[in-house]
Amino acid sequence: MPLKAITLTNLYYSFDSIFVLEDINLEIPEGCYLGIIGPNGAGKTTLLRLILGIIKPQRGQVLIYGVTPEEYLKSEPIGYLPQRISQTIYEFPFTVEELVRSGHEKFKKDNIEWALDVFKISHLKKKLIRELSGGQRQKAFLARAIACRPRILLLDEPTTGIDPYSMDELLQILESLNQDFGITIVVVTHDIATFAHEAKCILCLNRKVVCLGEPQRILKDEYMGMLYPEHTVFPHKNA
Repeated sequence: MPLKAITLTNLYYSFDSIFVLEDINLEIPEGCYLGIIGPNGAGKTTLLRLILGIIKPQRGQVLIYGVTPEEYLKSEPIGYLPQRISQTIYEFPFTVEELVRSGHEKFKKDNIEWALDVFKISHLKKKLIRELSGGQRQKAFLARAIACRPRILLLDEPTTGIDPYSMDELLQILESLNQDFGITIVVVTHDIATFAHEAKCILCLNRKVVCLGEPQRILKDEYMGMLYPEHTVFPHKNA
């Protein structure tokens, strides 16, 4: 039986006394490739931040391999790609190599070369980030996220702003990271159709767990109607 990489128990989180996550109970086994889908304001990004320990739940518990995020991060890294990061800070005068190196304070040169090679951007390592295309920038930030050789990789909308060719290449690389290197991957996405073919499991989130299971079972009209009900008002668009 695989180890539990991430365990969420009775998790609640609120903004201004309005809960954006309620009673979340979830176990993510080691080696899982999980896609998280849901409408704006459903709490998807907030959930990733709780797993990372950036914010703490008002109620409930987050465990990474049986310990709190704070304890886990003292000895092990978690790879993380924030939402739209490659579109917001690419004007910084970093080369690709410098950017990837900045991903972890205890970087090793071999890991930097490995991450660049995984995303097929070794030939770009001396180029400035601002000189790259959108797809190349996204690969550079993803290489930064894995340069610490994490066991867990959290991605928030990784396909935003990239062309179809780069998207296909990126999806192949993520599949390899999961299958060949055993990295547990959690992806927040609005690109439901694409990740239905990639993820092993889909979590439908709308402040609560709507449903969880294999993509072919979850992505049916009955569940999509529950996940995206008409005339629903969400208090925090970017939650």
